Amino acid sequence: MVTIRLARHGAKKNPFYHITVADRAAKRDGRFIERIGFFDPVARGQSEPLRVNLARADYWLSVGAQPSERVEQLLKRARAEAEAEAQNGAEAQTETGTEVQAESGTEAQAATEAETAAGTEVQAEAGTEAQAATGAEAQAEAGAAPEARESAAAGPAPETPASEGDAAPAKDA
Repeated sequence: MVTIRLARHGAKKNPFYHITVADRAAKRDGRFIERIGFFDPVARGQSEPLRVNLARADYWLSVGAQPSERVEQLLKRARAEAEAEAQNGAEAQTETGTEVQAESGTEAQAATEAETAAGTEVQAEAGTEAQAATGAEAQAEAGAAPEARESAAAGPAPETPASEGDAAPAKDA
């Protein structure tokens, strides 16, 4: 005969149970046919306390597996949670379907406006930098002697390597 029961795992004073389908003669934590879920009685915070594959549980019940008392309670609880989740999901879609569309349209419009504003700021900054560079060149050309204008137009002068003493080059005599 096949049973659906809990197999204890976890640490000392911190139980964790697998919901298993096993032969009645097998040990509690021993050989099993299939694991169909788990139960964590000490789950806290975001931890999931119960997960059961209800389709597999229904299959094993249909072929004659006998659930333990505790597993019967857990299956009822899992079915109730699944129904509540299905109802909440359906209600959320029907009630807020139009609201979600309206909000997403507003959010999309706000995002587009933010991107446009950010792009304008970047363009303005780039334009300011270009104007500053052009202005500096114009001032240098206007205030400089005619030779400086020619050298500015020709580009930067090539660098000459400095001698070790940084003194004027010695004349050959």
